[in-house]
Order: sequence, then structure tokens, then C-alpha cells
Amino acid sequence: MLLVLSGLFTMQSCTKEDKTTYTVFHAFTDPAAVSPADAATITIPGTTVDLKWASTNADGDAVIADVYFGTSSKPALYKAAHNSLTLTVPVVKGKTYYWHVIMKDKNGVTTTGATFSFTVFEPIGIFVGDFLCDEPAEAYSYDVSFAKTSDNTIQTDNYWNSGWTSVFTLDYTKNTYTMPSTTWSSGYFGVESGTIDPKTGTMVGTYTISQTKAGVTKVIEEGVHTYTKK
Repeated sequence: MLLVLSGLFTMQSCTKEDKTTYTVFHAFTDPAAVSPADAATITIPGTTVDLKWASTNADGDAVIADVYFGTSSKPALYKAAHNSLTLTVPVVKGKTYYWHVIMKDKNGVTTTGATFSFTVFEPIGIFVGDFLCDEPAEAYSYDVSFAKTSDNTIQTDNYWNSGWTSVFTLDYTKNTYTMPSTTWSSGYFGVESGTIDPKTGTMVGTYTISQTKAGVTKVIEEGVHTYTKK
């Protein structure tokens, strides 16, 4: 009996354990915004922006990226299975855009990046909307609205609080504006020019309103206009 037990013990002690080999796959690192920088306000010459991001893979896997992009804070899929870390997208000046990237390795392991945003600067944007027009010399003020008519012109339909249409041309290099001689009803016409503040939208300028009646032209009013954005 003792011999049998001894033999069993010897057999068990000589049995080798199986060793399993594991293969480690590395996912892409979290996508990081390179340009535009997150929350940046950018100035562009055209109508497109290059989205660039950084993400690496220790296994050297080829880039596979699903890019989500749009004006919603939860952007929809814009380009699937993109094979580059750069993507050109169309934009409109004055709008804010959101984007994020999901990276995939060759084994289908995904890495989802944070959502980034950027705003495309539009110089004229600050000069569009509702303003208070003040005439200090007249101790008088009234409401006026400006609408964009081109990249450097705005229009109001209530100039001099008289329901007149006038167009201001803005110069962002000199920070000035001009209203060329404009003719309205009943022989009235006028000119105006001044300075603009691209940060606040404030416009301050001198104006002259004249009228030709029965062949005689005379100045009706001249002074300073201060337009302050509401």
C-alpha cells in the first residue's frame, strides 16, 4: 500500500504546467487637437480649414480615423475610415464648429478623442445687429439696426431715424467707415465717415445732412453719430 501511494506522488510531482503565450496589441493614443487649437478663434483667407490632430500607435498600425464635424456641439460623422491625421473641411465665417476623432487600429480597437471647437472670425460680425445711435449735440438718440450686405458693408433702413436706407463701407485695416453721398426722399442727401472699434462694434463719425429745395441747397444738420451695440 505504501509503495502505490509513493508512486502516485512521484507521477504528480513530475507533471509540467502548461504555459500560455499572450500577444499585446496597442490602441492609438487619445487624439489631440493640433490645429485649430481647441476653443480658438481663427482667421482664414478662404472657405476651408485643415483639421490636424496627433495620435500614435506603438504597433505602427496604419491610420484609420472616423472624423465627426459640424456646427452642433455633438457633431455627426463627417468622414469614415480616413487614412490621415489631417482633413480639410468647409467652413463659413462667423460660425463655431465642433469636431472629434475616433481612431481605430487594425484589430478594431477604438480610441475616442475629446470634442474640440473653433470659431471662424468674421470681422463684420460685430457690426451687425441692433445699435443705439446717439446724437450728443442734439441730446437725442434712437434705435437703428445694421444688416450685412457684403464682407465689408452693412446697411440700415432707418438712417437719421427717418426710415432712409444707407450703406456703410468698413475698412478693417484703418478701422474706419464711410457712407458716401446718399440721396433720399424730398431732396435730402448726406454723407458720413468715422472710426470703428472691431472689439466692441462701436462706430463714431461725423455726418452732414443737406437738402435741395426749389433749386437751393442748404445744410439741415451736422454733428456726431455714436453707434453703440446693444
